Amino acid sequence: MENNSVKLYRSFEAGKISRRQLMQALGATAGAAFAASALPNRVAAFAGSAADMGAGKSFPAPSMNHLALAATDYAKSRDWYVDLFGMRVVWDDGKGCALEFGSLAEPNGMYIRPLGKPTDKPGVGHFAFGVANFMETKDAMKTEMERRNLKNIRPDGEVGWIADDPAGYRLNTWVPIKDKAMYPGAASPCVVANSEKCKAGWESGLKNLASVPKASGTGFKALYYSHIVLNVPAADLQKEKEFYMGMYGMKLVYENKDPKDGDIFLRFGKNTLYLRRTAKPDDKPYCNHYAFVVENFDPAKVDAKLKARGISHKPDSKLGWSITDPDGMRIEVAGPGLPEHIANDCKGSNAGCPGGVQG
Repeated sequence: MENNSVKLYRSFEAGKISRRQLMQALGATAGAAFAASALPNRVAAFAGSAADMGAGKSFPAPSMNHLALAATDYAKSRDWYVDLFGMRVVWDDGKGCALEFGSLAEPNGMYIRPLGKPTDKPGVGHFAFGVANFMETKDAMKTEMERRNLKNIRPDGEVGWIADDPAGYRLNTWVPIKDKAMYPGAASPCVVANSEKCKAGWESGLKNLASVPKASGTGFKALYYSHIVLNVPAADLQKEKEFYMGMYGMKLVYENKDPKDGDIFLRFGKNTLYLRRTAKPDDKPYCNHYAFVVENFDPAKVDAKLKARGISHKPDSKLGWSITDPDGMRIEVAGPGLPEHIANDCKGSNAGCPGGVQG
């Protein structure tokens, strides 16, 4: 029979109690760590981490405010994402743009800007998590970043913090859910959010919106990020897990502790962050893969629509099709529940799905 601690943990995983309630119930003290010795490994690991995190604070992130993509041709990439995924162009100054999709009040988003220099490679420079009540918790956020010894902590204008995560990946760690002082390049003009410089920067991106191409309506309608993949050194996987669970209040969906091929799925809001072992020899963290949940996902209809557009695609289980954007970034057209399906039914990989990669 399950003991009370295991029952509590299962209630947490099912969303019936919060992380804070679970930590309090287990006792985020040395006593919790002692009690964990009698628990299954997964529960014991959580109880131990709860004890370690007792002094910290969590700032839950309900949304991915934006993912910052450097593109070879920003306008070409903008038009591709807008037409294929039905995204809204909410800001464009002719040098870069901000796209939104899904909820109007708590949107997911993308910033697309040109490469810094011709020799740079396209890729995701950072991503930013939207946090409610940012200004009220701004000082506490910095205190917690300092307590965790994060590197390169600095403001992103008045309404954002930038820092490196424990593996060294650059983050716009926190920004508001939605704010006019948060747009591509806002850090410098928006040192004071209510300043004329900041307002002028925001307004500069609104002048061209009428001339920006709109979605044709023949593509998909993106609702939110299914998942974003962050590749980190194997030695940093556990530190990354603790950081994102502890600081952002993310929930563990799946964990494979294989030292050669470990990965972790963490849920925040409707989105999921995948932490995976980097395949690059320099061991530097990077993001090169993300997926969008689209409205009324049907695998056969998605297949037909991609074929009609001449877009090469491969199956990623019964809930996703893998494609590439104009710069070769791996994107997925996905249905709701893809991370849970891969975690629970496919043993962490689409190759393990019932019926193979299309199962």
